[in-house]
Amino acid sequence: MKNSFRLDNIQNVLTPVPPLAEQIRIVEKLSCIWTQIQQIDSESTTARDIILLAKTKILDLAISGQLVPQDPADEPASVLLERIRAEKEELIKQGKLKRDKKESVIFRGEDNSYYEKIGYEIHCINEEMPFEIPDTWEWMRLENCCIKEIRRGKSPKYIEQSGTLVFAQKCNTKYAGIDIGLALYLDENTLGKYTDDEYMQDGDVVINSTGTGTLGRVGFYRVADNRANLPIVPDSHVTVVRAHRNVHAFYLYAFMKANQAELEKEGEGSTNQKELKPLTLKEMLIPIPPFSEQKRIALAITAAFSTISAIEKSLT
Repeated sequence: MKNSFRLDNIQNVLTPVPPLAEQIRIVEKLSCIWTQIQQIDSESTTARDIILLAKTKILDLAISGQLVPQDPADEPASVLLERIRAEKEELIKQGKLKRDKKESVIFRGEDNSYYEKIGYEIHCINEEMPFEIPDTWEWMRLENCCIKEIRRGKSPKYIEQSGTLVFAQKCNTKYAGIDIGLALYLDENTLGKYTDDEYMQDGDVVINSTGTGTLGRVGFYRVADNRANLPIVPDSHVTVVRAHRNVHAFYLYAFMKANQAELEKEGEGSTNQKELKPLTLKEMLIPIPPFSEQKRIALAITAAFSTISAIEKSLT
């Protein structure tokens, strides 16, 4: 009965019928236009692929010391690392950080090989080195260049409205960067379980740690993203990485973003329950440039990505 009704509707539609010659001309014109549309769509897809490749290449060059020239006058990263260790020691004394009994120290030996000292043990890590870096740069484990422990947020209890937001993995969007408009509200009766350092801060790198299709996604949180101007905490599906003040936050983000494709493959567990463990992130090797170079790298990436964004907008 339902199908008969639809057929009746179609049969009763008034259809304008042009002369046959005009019908032919219309079909030819539509065919031509359709071909052009398909070509434009194909070219746009190709352009977007090229843009993605360009962004990836820029980040790869940035973290390997090939995006901006080195300045011999820069303070070498080895001095910077000593400063980081000294300041972390002070934070440990203040009770703000826990001492890592297996703290990693990476150095280059007289044989030009890389070694890692953990406690009293020293072993060669040449096979772990992903690429060569400039002489003024240093390698370290990611956890050692962070001001807070790399860990996920807590499992939240939500409420319809409150004065505190929860950063969920959907806030770390695939194409539009950070979108705090997608955040939900935290039940403030649970605020007691959150310490001060668990609230997200300007320059935090956020990594989706679970979820098929979202695991490994890297984002960069800015306070300016939070138009509601409310305190915000990460949920249990998001890991926060917070740079030490001697590591430029955007450089750290660039490093993580350059490794996003690899992080997406690092999930452990069953197919539908894969998770990116904090330990996997903590053990990542990160190349550290002199701080002045970190700032030059951040400016160069920002300028390049701004130009690319303008191109992307023109495609739409």
